[in-house]
Amino acid sequence: MATKAATAPTGTGFTLFLTGLSGAGKSTIAGELVRQIEELHKRQVTLLDGDIVREMLSSGLTFSKNDRELNIRRIGYVAAEVTKHGGICVCAAIAPYRSSRAEARERVSRYGRFYEVYVSTPLAVCEQRDTKGLYARARRGELKSFTGVDDPFETPTAPEISVDASRGNVGDEVKRILALPIKDGALKKAAGSA
Repeated sequence: MATKAATAPTGTGFTLFLTGLSGAGKSTIAGELVRQIEELHKRQVTLLDGDIVREMLSSGLTFSKNDRELNIRRIGYVAAEVTKHGGICVCAAIAPYRSSRAEARERVSRYGRFYEVYVSTPLAVCEQRDTKGLYARARRGELKSFTGVDDPFETPTAPEISVDASRGNVGDEVKRILALPIKDGALKKAAGSA
C-alpha cells in the first residue's frame, strides 16, 4: 500500500497571538485570520482558541493566577512547536498577565516571528456582548477572579498591532494584521494581490 509523503510547509513559521478581554472579538478575528491564510495564502493554520484549549489541554486547571499562567505557558509551548516546524499558529486567549505573554513571545521567538495582537475592544462593549453571561455573573459575585471585573487585565505595552473589534470591519482588521508577516516575508502575498 502506497503512503503519501508528508509535505513541508511552504514559508516561514510564525505565531499570531491575540490577547484581550472576554468578548473582545478574539475568536471572531482568529477565525477570519485562519480563513484568509488558508484560502488566500494557501497555508495551513493551527488555531489555539482559549475556550478549546481550556477544554482539551488545560481542563484540570482553575482560574487562579498560577493556573492561568500555566495555561498560557501550554499555549506558548504548542505555538513554539508549530512555529519551529514552519507552521502558522493563531492563538486567541485572554492571557491577562504580561509575564506569561512575554514568556510565550520568548519561547516562540526562538523559532520564528511572534506577533502580539492586542484586541483592545473596550470593557463596556465586551460586557454588552456578554454572550456567555460571564460578566453579569461576575458583577453579581457568582464568579470570582474574573478578568476585567475583579482580576486585572495587564494591557500590552508594545504589541505589534492593536485592533478594536467594536469598530470597522473584521476583514479589514485581519488584512492589517496579515500585513505584518507579509512585510516580514513570513507570509507570501495572496495570488492576485497588489
